[in-house]
Amino acid sequence: MDSDDFKEMREEQQKRRAERLPIRQREIELLASLGYKVEKKTEYQYRINGTFDLYPIHNRWHHLKTNKRGGAKNLAEFIKSVLVIN
Repeated sequence: MDSDDFKEMREEQQKRRAERLPIRQREIELLASLGYKVEKKTEYQYRINGTFDLYPIHNRWHHLKTNKRGGAKNLAEFIKSVLVIN
């Protein structure tokens, strides 16, 4: 592979990320309608109930109280499974 191939791969990856970001953002923002406190820190970071930071571009999470990190196929579903709202 030469530098042009890497440049093309990087551009394709950036395009894929740009396409999926708004979908994942909407999924996270919809958590508010279920009773979760959703705070948009940046375009790429959300804080849920003051406990979890979510990074939708890579489907990653960070639990602020335990300092544990991980990933999930769907961040909104992950939050619903670990933070049950009564």
